[in-house]
Amino acid sequence: MDQQSTELSADYWQIHKMVKYLKVGNATCTTLALVGLKECGLHQESGQLALKAVGGLEIGALQVLEAACGHITTRNTVYKLGGIQVLLGLVGHTVVQVRGLAASVLAQVCALPSARSALIRDNGIPPLVKLLRVDTNTLLSNQDTAMAVEGAARALWACSVSRAGRTALLRASGLEMVGGLLGVARPSLLVPVVGVLHQCVAEAVFRERVEAAGYTSALVKLLHSPTPQLQILATKAIARCSVLEATSSRLVREGGLEMLVNMLRREAKTYVDALIEKDLAFAREYGLVIDAPGVPRSRKASMMPDGAGREGASLLEAGPEGVATVPEGGTAGDAAKGAPVDVTVSVAGEGEGGATEGGNSELLEAVAEAMWHVSSLPEHVVVVKELTAVPVLVALLHHNDEKVLTSVVGGLGEAAGDPECCTILLRGGGVTTLIQLLRRTSDKLLLNVTRALGACAADEEALEALLQQDGLRLLWSHLKNPNCRVQASAANAICTCLQQESEDLAEVVRSLVGGIELLVSLLESESEAVLSAVCAAIARIARDPQNLAIMTDYGAVTSLSKLAVRENDSLRPYLAEAIAACCVSRETGLLFGQAGAVAPLVQYLETNDSTIRRPTCRALHRLSLEPENCVTLHQSGAVPLLLEMLGSEDEVVQEAAADCLRNIRLLALQRCKAQGRTNRSTPRGNHSSRR
Repeated sequence: MDQQSTELSADYWQIHKMVKYLKVGNATCTTLALVGLKECGLHQESGQLALKAVGGLEIGALQVLEAACGHITTRNTVYKLGGIQVLLGLVGHTVVQVRGLAASVLAQVCALPSARSALIRDNGIPPLVKLLRVDTNTLLSNQDTAMAVEGAARALWACSVSRAGRTALLRASGLEMVGGLLGVARPSLLVPVVGVLHQCVAEAVFRERVEAAGYTSALVKLLHSPTPQLQILATKAIARCSVLEATSSRLVREGGLEMLVNMLRREAKTYVDALIEKDLAFAREYGLVIDAPGVPRSRKASMMPDGAGREGASLLEAGPEGVATVPEGGTAGDAAKGAPVDVTVSVAGEGEGGATEGGNSELLEAVAEAMWHVSSLPEHVVVVKELTAVPVLVALLHHNDEKVLTSVVGGLGEAAGDPECCTILLRGGGVTTLIQLLRRTSDKLLLNVTRALGACAADEEALEALLQQDGLRLLWSHLKNPNCRVQASAANAICTCLQQESEDLAEVVRSLVGGIELLVSLLESESEAVLSAVCAAIARIARDPQNLAIMTDYGAVTSLSKLAVRENDSLRPYLAEAIAACCVSRETGLLFGQAGAVAPLVQYLETNDSTIRRPTCRALHRLSLEPENCVTLHQSGAVPLLLEMLGSEDEVVQEAAADCLRNIRLLALQRCKAQGRTNRSTPRGNHSSRR
């Protein structure tokens, strides 16, 4: 009996040892451990108890599942066999490695939308969040605990793809648990942690919480990570968070924007080199190339033999600040000839992954998107300009990835509001490229392209280039785009193009076959943004009498009058301005009066918004030139409101209100005089009749 106990005890401890090797995870160790377990008397009760005590059965099965679930068929089979519920039960196992392996398998299976929905429905998020409640100091010393936390983070990452998963994570206080792990110096853990944050910040409520908790500062630090996947995820998360003004300001304040610009230069190196080859003078002027002291800055590329200037420029690498450098005492031509010149090349971001051919499109898209959002504030555009990022963005306009182009064009559209940035865009051929991009079909890209061209059109030189290259016609063609946002953006750009009062511009508008008819037809749109943009464009076009007559023939007066009854403060200023612009004659004013536009306009004066009051007063003044409209104004109660406008601080409002009251008063006086003459003539008629 004692001998049997001794033998059982030996098997027991042998099984413990074999399971320990099984936990290593190495293929060789696992194979040897399984062979050893086979010879340990597993048929005996003591051996089975030993396996159960150390979690050997679960560990072995989970390791097999973890390897097998790399294939979608296996994942689908696990889900259909009810594996989600079983795995959730193992997440609460007493053995930490079992918990980690179960979470890791769940992460793979939940790549299936149906499995993900089942886990969320079965309240599986809280157990996974519970696995994250560990002391971060132990994650560097305890491998099993670290692997369990990684598995849970990967599972939460898979679940956070869906909105229901993010909501469940928020209810379980998972965001705080995930954010608390950002300080752990373990890249394999940080990847799923940042992945969860990236998915969560797609919603505004998460972005605000992430910014309030200061997690964006940790994300900025991760931009320096040497792990490519971690750097990309951190950049993408920052790009989504930078929609918030507070986050974009934090980026500028904490050096994140400078890091993003360096990453942009590194990944855009191929396109920057192409721009340098195309226009070396432009590259030198705007900081893409910095000549060393030994090279005269006035030396032109055309002066170099055999076009060495252009060829040498392509050999230049980005310097410490991401700009190309030429060694002292040498020239770009020397490099092109293959002369043994001592060239020290430094690439921005070296050590964080070298630049690949054409750059990493995914990283470029995220960096450009972040810079786009940051540039939405004018003070940040100044910083972007100082970092010489605008010419790099101009170079990227030739990228072949549509998503990258969308973000790049968005950033240039925000920067183009600055006159100097607009000049850089024009000098670098950016306006020409933007006009060519109008021929694309992607709605997101077209939306940003039309916005960027609208911003450029505010500059006279850029507007001239746009008109010469048929840009106005291409913009007008997008009024037929089925996407309302593209229509509105195109109409806004057209409005900016027509800001100058020029006979040539008016003639160009008339030359667009069906253009005015198309614009007027958009007054029937259901989109308030489209209506506002079209009204603004009509106000500009109506300054030319011939174009106004054409619009009137197409029913612009009737359509504008129908819109007057809408109670939309965002539409009202543009509508009032359009009506004011159209009422250049008494005939047009009479048409508006007959269409019923006068009485609704009077109600616009009841607001305290000066942007509505000013165009409304101008419109009412011009409408009051027609006597019938004066009667309508008086009957609609316009006089007290106009008297109130006389006290406005806006001189335009004061003058328009005063002129409108004058016209109403003149009509009243004329009627009184006419009534007096009628009264005086009536008694004479009655007296003669009695006689």
